[in-house]
Amino acid sequence: MKKSEKYIILTCIVVIVAIIAGAVIYKNINKPTKGVCVEQGRIVNGSAPFTSEEVYSAMEALKVLFEDKYVGCHMTDMWYSETGGTNYKTDTDSRITLHGNVTTGSVSIGRMQKNTSYSDWQWVFQKNAVSGEWEYLSDGYGV
Repeated sequence: MKKSEKYIILTCIVVIVAIIAGAVIYKNINKPTKGVCVEQGRIVNGSAPFTSEEVYSAMEALKVLFEDKYVGCHMTDMWYSETGGTNYKTDTDSRITLHGNVTTGSVSIGRMQKNTSYSDWQWVFQKNAVSGEWEYLSDGYGV
C-alpha cells in the first residue's frame, strides 16, 4: 500500500470519528437535563379545599412524574386553581387538578403530539388515604 493511500484512509477515519463525536456532543448539549423549568408552582384563586402545603406537595409529585414520564418535554408554568378540574377533599378521598404549560420534544408522549406546545394541560392526582402521598390518575385537556 502506498504512503498516499494510507494518508487518505487515515484522513477518512479521522473525519468519520469527528462527525460521530460532533453528533454525540450536539445531542448531549441540546438534551434537557430537567424537563420541569418551574421552581415552585403558583396558586391562583385560592387553595381551597386544600392547604398550601397540600397543593405544593401535589406539585412536587407532578414534578417527579413529569421527569419520569415526559422525557424530552419542558414544563414552563405550573399552577393550581380552585376552579377548573376535579378538586375535592374528604376524610377518605381527595382529588386535585394541577395545570401546566408544556412543550413536547421529538417524541409523542401519551396523548401529546411531538413538537407541540400545550397551554393549560391538566393532571389529576388522588391522595392515597393510607400513605398520604399523591398518586397520578390521568392527564389531558378537561380531565
